[in-house]
Amino acid sequence: MEIKIAGLSEVFDIIGALFKGVKAAAEIPETEKREMKEALADTAELIDETLTILKQHLTTVSGELKYGDDAKARRMIFEMGNFLLWEQKYRQFELCDTLRNAAMNLEKKGIFQLKTNISFGDPDTLKQLIWDYIGGEANAARSVGEMLVNLSRKADFDPSQKDEMIENLEAARTEIGNWRQKFVDIEKEIRAAIR
Repeated sequence: MEIKIAGLSEVFDIIGALFKGVKAAAEIPETEKREMKEALADTAELIDETLTILKQHLTTVSGELKYGDDAKARRMIFEMGNFLLWEQKYRQFELCDTLRNAAMNLEKKGIFQLKTNISFGDPDTLKQLIWDYIGGEANAARSVGEMLVNLSRKADFDPSQKDEMIENLEAARTEIGNWRQKFVDIEKEIRAAIR
């Protein structure tokens, strides 16, 4: 089963492009550049935290399937496709409030108006791309939704396919881990440039 997470590559590319734009922008005073970089680094860090929660959940489900109660594991797999449940989880950890604050900070700092971001064309399009991902719990939940829905559809697997289901869960966890690492790396790169 191929694991894809819609939206993350776009957000990663946007954060990277904005960071390059801030670094290259000659018309922005250094203190303002520093604030913009901090806002971008904070955004990357929060996305990392979101992915960490999801990765931990996949580990729990996989562990339950391997060593615990099969019926409980099936329920957990089925529930992964429930957007409302994920929205509630994001709200519980107050991640989206912080993500929204980060997006507002990016907007307030004028990062969407940088002339160096011509590759995105219209600044409003760039701003919308960011808000599409971090604008709220539903958007954040949808970013991993396709993958979770695909996994949840397999909750009624035949007992002979248990190992395959475990492999699918672990592949999803690995993909989440890979994306998480990319956001950690870009956050480190941005924070190193702030000094």
